[in-house]
Amino acid sequence: MRILITGYGVDATDSPLRSQVADPLRFLGHEVVAVAPTEAAIRWGLDRYSPEILVVVPSAGVPDRSKVRSLTAESGTVALCLHTGPSLIGVPTDLGELADDLREYDLVTVPDQQTLDDYALLGTFRLSLMEPAVHPPAVLESVSSDRKGFMVVGDADPENVDVVMGLDHLDDIVVMGRGWAELPLNVSVVEPLPLPDRGTLFAGASFVVELPPPLMHQSAVGRAPYELGLSSATYEAAVVGTPSVVQERPAVSQVFNPNTEVITYKSLKDLHQLLPVLLSDVAELEKVGEAAWSRVTAEHTWSRRWRSLLETWVVDPQVGIDEEVRYLGRSDALTRAS
Repeated sequence: MRILITGYGVDATDSPLRSQVADPLRFLGHEVVAVAPTEAAIRWGLDRYSPEILVVVPSAGVPDRSKVRSLTAESGTVALCLHTGPSLIGVPTDLGELADDLREYDLVTVPDQQTLDDYALLGTFRLSLMEPAVHPPAVLESVSSDRKGFMVVGDADPENVDVVMGLDHLDDIVVMGRGWAELPLNVSVVEPLPLPDRGTLFAGASFVVELPPPLMHQSAVGRAPYELGLSSATYEAAVVGTPSVVQERPAVSQVFNPNTEVITYKSLKDLHQLLPVLLSDVAELEKVGEAAWSRVTAEHTWSRRWRSLLETWVVDPQVGIDEEVRYLGRSDALTRAS
C-alpha cells in the first residue's frame, strides 16, 4: 500500500513521523512518502504518488482539516488523522477539536482509552484507538552500560520541580525534560534527546521515573494526569529492559501488569520514600525490566499497532517478535516537498 504522511517535525532528525509512522509502515512492506505539512506539499504528494492513504498528525501549522478533506476528495485518498499522546519530542495534538476531525477525516485515531470511550458515544466507525508504542529497531544502536542511579523524565512544572528537589540528595540522578537547566539543582540535566540517545540513557539506568505530563499537554488534550495513557518514554525504557515507575491510573493496567512489569506510585509525595527502596533491590528491578521487555516487544510495537489498524485493507504477512527486534533494515530518508 502507498501511504503519504505529514505533520510536525518532518525535517527533524528524531522526527516522531519516522519512529511512529514511516519506519514501522515500511517495515510492514508499505511504500511511505513524507511531505512537509503545507497545502502545496500535500497536494504535490497526492498528485505525484497517488497514495491510498494520507496520514496527518495534526498540530499548529498543519493545513485545516477542511482543506485536507478537499485535497483527498480530489485524489480519492483516505484521510487518517493520527492524534498522539505525551511526547518528549514535538508537541501534543489537540483533542479538543476531535468532533470536528470526525466530521472531516475518514478515520481518526486517539491515544488513550478514556478519549475513545468519551467519543464512542457518537457511534462513529471512524474512531480507533492507537496507543503510544515503540519501534524496536529505532533503539538498536543504544549503548548498554552498568546500570546505576535512575532517570526522571518530565518537564519542569512546579509540582515536578518540588519532587526532584526532594530527591537531589540521592546519587546518580539524571533528569530529562524541558526547563530544568535553569534551576539550581544538584542533579544531572539533559534536554530531550533523539533516539537512540534516549535509549542509551535508559539502558544505563536502574529504572525510569515518569512524571505527570506538562500542564501544556494536559490543557491541550483536556485531560488530568489520572485520565491519560502512558508516555512513550515508558515503552522506550522497556524495550531496553529498564523498568519504569509511573503514576497509578487506569491506563497502566491496560498496558502492563502493575508491580510485575511496571512499578506504580499513587502520588508524587510517595516518590521520596519509594525510590531509595527500589535502588536497594537490584535483583527485583532486573525481573521487572525483563518482564516489561517481554510485554512491550510482544504487544506494544508501532508495527503491530499499524498492522491492526490496516488489517481490514491489506493481507499482511506475519512478522515474528524476534524478527522485529533484530530488524536492521535500512532507514530511508524522509522524502520532503517544499
